Amino acid sequence: MNVTIVGGGLTGLTAAYYLGHAKPEWNITLYEQAPRFGGKIQTQRVDDFVVELGPDSYLGRKTEMTDLVHDLGLGDTLVSNETGQAFVYDEGSIHPIPGGSIMGIPTEMMPFVKATLISWSGKLRAGLDYFKKPYELDENGDVSIGHFFQYHLGQEMMDKLIEPLLAGIYGGDIYKISLLSTFPHFIQVEQKYGNMVKGMMAAKMGHSKAGVSKAAKGAVAEGDMPRAGKGIMTDRQFESHEAKSTKAQADMASRKGTAAQSGMFRQLTGGLESVITAIVDVMPSNVHLHTGTLVSNIRYVEGMYAIDVENSGNDACGCQSHSKSIRTASINAENSVEASDSTTDFAIEVLLDKAPAMADHVIIATPPATYTQWFKDDPGFDFLRSMEQSSCAIAIMAFDKSTFDGDLKGSGLLITRKTDTPLTACTILNQKWPQTTPDDKVVLRVFIGKPGNDVVEQYSDEELSELAVEEIQHIMRFSAKPEWVRINRLIHCMPQYNVGHRAGIKAVREHVAANYPNLHLIGTPFDGIGIPDGVKQAKELVQTLVNEK
Repeated sequence: MNVTIVGGGLTGLTAAYYLGHAKPEWNITLYEQAPRFGGKIQTQRVDDFVVELGPDSYLGRKTEMTDLVHDLGLGDTLVSNETGQAFVYDEGSIHPIPGGSIMGIPTEMMPFVKATLISWSGKLRAGLDYFKKPYELDENGDVSIGHFFQYHLGQEMMDKLIEPLLAGIYGGDIYKISLLSTFPHFIQVEQKYGNMVKGMMAAKMGHSKAGVSKAAKGAVAEGDMPRAGKGIMTDRQFESHEAKSTKAQADMASRKGTAAQSGMFRQLTGGLESVITAIVDVMPSNVHLHTGTLVSNIRYVEGMYAIDVENSGNDACGCQSHSKSIRTASINAENSVEASDSTTDFAIEVLLDKAPAMADHVIIATPPATYTQWFKDDPGFDFLRSMEQSSCAIAIMAFDKSTFDGDLKGSGLLITRKTDTPLTACTILNQKWPQTTPDDKVVLRVFIGKPGNDVVEQYSDEELSELAVEEIQHIMRFSAKPEWVRINRLIHCMPQYNVGHRAGIKAVREHVAANYPNLHLIGTPFDGIGIPDGVKQAKELVQTLVNEK
């Protein structure tokens, strides 16, 4: 049996790894267009810093990723984030996010009453939700996140709390993003209890009874946000899962960067790319890996798939990712680049010269833009081809702690969309992930890019660096200059789950099932954009293939 996997991000690699072990008699070939594996996961070392240019963590309660880490023998390198107060910056002022809330929705009276972020009129409007009826959904049972919460909690709550918290996950327009495809639990709670305030108060009183996990509580500025739907464990389930690895917890609690498992997010001391390195290094021998190979066409011919493969030096899977080290006052930029680039060269060693022209099964694990290359005459794939993708940039900047004159409070801050800045969030990495940073340094991770703002695509790396530094200096009120800045632009890389997404994906899958036997579509366009979501899709697909007769 010949299997071709298209896409060498974590989802494709995970499918190859588990399928190779489950079916050692099968011949499996994986093609990645980029010169390296890992997709948006990209860890670099700058001197003694561990720098994540893509996602910096994953949600621990989605345990598929943690299971993979243990399978790869990296369990002793797991760390969890330090916890701390998160803040919101709104047009010149910084406010703590109100306590006693679930994803920004108030569930306790006093913390919400005392909150400085929301005006009294805004608080009164949010409280009126107690008397609201459920939102009238469309024919697919869907609604945008923005319109749903605007109806329930009012415009001010939307602008100052809900939008900064939820829009940052997808980097898109919250008035277009589907609630059914991202946070379906909110619809379930509303339908069950009549409105959001009643439902969230019930969830606060009993998470298991309401079907809400603690993972859906609190405020996080970046990374994999809790998705209160498919794949989230209840408290009791998660605590049982964690109890099975007591030794791992003890080891984790003893290492710098952990909070005795109190943080929701997980990282590895060697960075997320250490997972990519490990999975490539231990890939079963019946799996053949190729980088720099473009799958230019896929054709279904007489019960088999014909795969056209070309050499490629382009970027991976339909999005553009550009990282660059910016020279500043006291950095040795050349040394930093040399050190950081060394982590991405391993993939070249596993290349093979030839690939089969035909395959019995094809697994595609790439972003939606790649579907413009395949099945061009088949409108059944048009939904994927037309899927919107947002852009953002990440600026990581390091400062000497002894000269840093800003107020470092909590883990970071979110920035309201109406604030006159292209910045959306900032994480204080030395406080959230202290294992990534020398003790005498301060590191900020700044996010750039809002809907309707094109600076990420139009500015040069140097201009983006200057913009990020100037804007965060103004917001956090400090004048210290960074020792170095690292910029990574992710152009059209984040699929947008707009209203109607679930119905569109359902139609694509039904079309594939009816017309393309043994073609399997997984990855970010389908069932979640988080790291564990991709691993989960890959493992479920492998289990399906193993169970087939």
